[in-house]
Amino acid sequence: MKPLLKMSLLLVVAGLAIPVFGLAAQILRPDDTDAQILEIERVVRMRLALPVDRETAFDAWTVSTNLVEWLPHWVEMQVAEGEGFSMGWEGYEGVWTGTYLEVDRPARLVFTWVAPDGVFPSGSYETVVTLTFEEVDEGHTALVLEHDGFLQADELESQLQAWRGYMFALRAHLLRPAAD
Repeated sequence: MKPLLKMSLLLVVAGLAIPVFGLAAQILRPDDTDAQILEIERVVRMRLALPVDRETAFDAWTVSTNLVEWLPHWVEMQVAEGEGFSMGWEGYEGVWTGTYLEVDRPARLVFTWVAPDGVFPSGSYETVVTLTFEEVDEGHTALVLEHDGFLQADELESQLQAWRGYMFALRAHLLRPAAD
């Protein structure tokens, strides 16, 4: 059996690595009579350089007053394993929800992500977001975001575009001077 080839093309802009496509599949040759696709992985993967320590980066995701500065317009959250969140944007009636699966401050945060009906052609379904906060050096963190579980490639592409914007907003939020 042939090994899987992980395909991912990255575009690096301003410290943000953006996968152009995150699909993994077996390479098929025309002369392979027993060839079969073993796996297709629909995953958004991003790596973002942040000019803050891991605790500050983690708090940007887990403290509601920080989160509303760069992601939703409103949020209700209880950051603990098994607890959940709901969030939304002004001008949009839908509510995004999720449950925290793993909270390991300041290293890792894993939660489900459920977009409201009408966002994806497949309807509303649960995906999983994994955030890993890696210390690069003192006062600098690499944030790795993986969002998987998409039913269709166009839904992955849609979420990729959304996360790209959110990651730039997060970085801009963390670069703002602290208020006195």
